[in-house]
Formats: sequence, C-alpha cells, structure tokens
Amino acid sequence: MSIKDTIASMITDESAAHKRLIEYVVAQLSQGRPLDEVMDDPYVTNRLDPTERRALLEEPAVVEAAQGEALDEMRSRLEEIAGS
Repeated sequence: MSIKDTIASMITDESAAHKRLIEYVVAQLSQGRPLDEVMDDPYVTNRLDPTERRALLEEPAVVEAAQGEALDEMRSRLEEIAGS
C-alpha cells in the first residue's frame, strides 16, 4: 500500500482519540503556534507516527486552520520521514 493510500484510509478515522488530536491541532494553530511546532509537539508525536501525522494534515479542519505554505512544507517533511 502506498503512503497516499495509507493516508486516505486514515482520514476516515472516526475514533474519539483522532477527533481529540484534530481539535488539539486546530486549537493550537488558532492560538498562533506555527504548524511545525504543533506537529512536533509531544502531545502529537507521542500519539501518532509520521504517516498518521501526515494524514492529520488532510483533515478539513486542520487544512482550514493551517497556513498554505507551512502546510505544504510539513506534508513534504512527514512524507520523507514516513517513507524512510
């Protein structure tokens, strides 16, 4: 399964833990924290591997809260990490 297929399957995750992570990332971004700082936060990294963090960047609420260029950069970085 390719990384894109894996990410697509994770986006449909409806678990409470996944929803809490989305809410956390959106809240942190709304408070003005940079995306890279939020995605490297221990609350996120202790709960998600790089592929799961990359999938989180496709969630509509996260996409809306994040800045375009920073979002694209973080997607690329996590794809590199997940691919290795």
